[in-house]
Amino acid sequence: MRALWITLLLTLFAGIALADPPPGYYDSVDDSNGEALRRTLHNLIRGHTRFPYTSSSTDTWDILEEADQNPANPGEILDLYQNRTFTKFGGGEGPYNREHSWPNSYGFSSKGDTAYTDCHHLFLCDMEYNGARGNDPFGPCETSCTTYATDVNDGQGGSGQSNFSGFGMGTDVWETWIGRRGDVARAMFYMDVRYEAGGSVDLRLTDNAALIASSDGPVAYMGLRATLLQWHVEDPVDDRERRHNDVVYSYQGNRNPFVDHPEWVDTLVPVQKTSLGGMKALYR
Repeated sequence: MRALWITLLLTLFAGIALADPPPGYYDSVDDSNGEALRRTLHNLIRGHTRFPYTSSSTDTWDILEEADQNPANPGEILDLYQNRTFTKFGGGEGPYNREHSWPNSYGFSSKGDTAYTDCHHLFLCDMEYNGARGNDPFGPCETSCTTYATDVNDGQGGSGQSNFSGFGMGTDVWETWIGRRGDVARAMFYMDVRYEAGGSVDLRLTDNAALIASSDGPVAYMGLRATLLQWHVEDPVDDRERRHNDVVYSYQGNRNPFVDHPEWVDTLVPVQKTSLGGMKALYR
């Protein structure tokens, strides 16, 4: 019986060896103020190793099937929006695909662009839910909301934890369910800092929905910024997000600093509570 329990525990925790950043990784970061933090973080994370989007060698499929592995079964992935388990199939046509949380049409439509294949903002996702989100910015759904329910897996999801597609804050939006909204928020903060002026594209978060449009650079926008700040607070970093960060780091050689140091969002993105309890940002 004891051997059976050990086997079950090993299966449960297979592949979840969560790692701290290597000693000294953040030594060059100056977090004394927002400007210094942005500059030093960008310099630290900008030089990552690029892997091909699809290839017979190691590609984004390989990285993401490891990064988004189901903690309870190493032969499965656990998807972003539906919280559903799927048997790993290795890439190609299947029940799940790769979600660009920062839509690639907003700044980097070419598969050869480094941002296109950056796995810190790529997640495996049920194809239907990915299609429903489309290129909509992240925001709270207020009217004409369509519900996209979640499954119960990894202690989350199910009743009362749904995604919504509809209209809000003056534009079409996608409202991510509570268990993963912090993940996409911190991925957006990463993209904003990683891709600055001087590179192939300058990615910027905004609350101005009119700026969020198809673009091949040099400047491209995504949001909604105030919503992402609120989601960062509502959904703290958890082991699933840490695993994604650790695995991507093991390939790309750079980390998402807002997973390791979520408190840096407060330095980089000064926020103040509004009278309505929301978040108002002063950012870039």
